[in-house]
Amino acid sequence: MKKIFCCLLFLNFQILSAQSLVWFEGSVVLSTCEVLVGKISIKGEHDLILFKQGETRTVYPAHKIKSLYFFDRGSNINRRYLSLKEDNGVRSSYHLYEIVVTGKVDVLRRKKMTAFSEHPGELDFNYFTFYNEELIALRKFKKNVFPQLRSEPDTRLESFIIANKLRADLPTNSIRIIEYYNSLVKAEEPIARN
Repeated sequence: MKKIFCCLLFLNFQILSAQSLVWFEGSVVLSTCEVLVGKISIKGEHDLILFKQGETRTVYPAHKIKSLYFFDRGSNINRRYLSLKEDNGVRSSYHLYEIVVTGKVDVLRRKKMTAFSEHPGELDFNYFTFYNEELIALRKFKKNVFPQLRSEPDTRLESFIIANKLRADLPTNSIRIIEYYNSLVKAEEPIARN
């Protein structure tokens, strides 16, 4: 009787979970560089996506994904994700990160494991910088990334920080500094000619 009850409870949970899935039209680039186009339901806290193409449904864990892209109609925003490998010395694992700011210095975010809200806010995520192929917590921006950005001879970044009274130790200010720095880098890039 106990087994039957547990099976029914598990089945009920699976049905409720399947009904709460949100699907987006988008594309997935697998680690093999194969591109798939279809419907995506992302479970960032579990580092996996559900992919639906016609009647076929497939689960892709982060280690099988290179990137993914979809339009979120509810938030009216294009969402892009990367799968990055983390190695803490003991074990390595892949995680899905949403790209928040892109440029020479990217700002990424990853859903916290404890965040269960249906409409996530800023506090439901951990934020990171991705600079020189290194993933660094945004809270360490001032110490690990900011000195490298300031070491460039261009004084416009320093002027922007002073004019806007920004502090590199505050996450929102760090993101504004990164956005401005990326705009300076982009302005310096040569324009491609035909």
